[in-house]
Amino acid sequence: MNLANITDRREADNVMRWVDQARRGDVRAFERVVRHYQDRLRSYLAQRTDYSRDVDDLAQETFVVAWRKLHTLEEPSAFSGWLFTIAKNLLCNHQRKQARVEPTEPEHLAQMLDREPEDGSDEGVEATLSLLRQCLLKLSHEAQRTIRLYYREGYSLRELRDALGVRHSTLTMRLNRYRQNLRECINRGF
Repeated sequence: MNLANITDRREADNVMRWVDQARRGDVRAFERVVRHYQDRLRSYLAQRTDYSRDVDDLAQETFVVAWRKLHTLEEPSAFSGWLFTIAKNLLCNHQRKQARVEPTEPEHLAQMLDREPEDGSDEGVEATLSLLRQCLLKLSHEAQRTIRLYYREGYSLRELRDALGVRHSTLTMRLNRYRQNLRECINRGF
């Protein structure tokens, strides 16, 4: 048996022990479980949503639901699959709710990019649109290209990922970072 297998087995035993302790009400043990799964769970959620601020909320909600329903988990060794099933269900519910509300920020950005100045239109909207265009020019060539392909050309995340040769999670993080940079630039007034 190699060292990696011993370490993995030890880690798995620790997690099962913590889950079992948490099932009996040990909050500190559950905190260790959260720390153990937090990055993996956030990564899982980030790969499945385009809106980065949703990732933290969904991860937190997943752990809250898991804590509340931990007594229903029959076997500690099944915790990982059980946790990610909770996350998947919460994500599906979240996406259904989002589909019924106003456009999300990425959709709003796409609408603004496509919009042409109109005579007599709202000056505030036109000012924001002008700032958006100026801020876009401040981004790197790569960022401008990515935004153009996604928002103007209508590439799907999969198509864009393939065109740029990056992983899905890398692409969604970049898009979120570009949107954040644009938001901050607009809020500063360029």
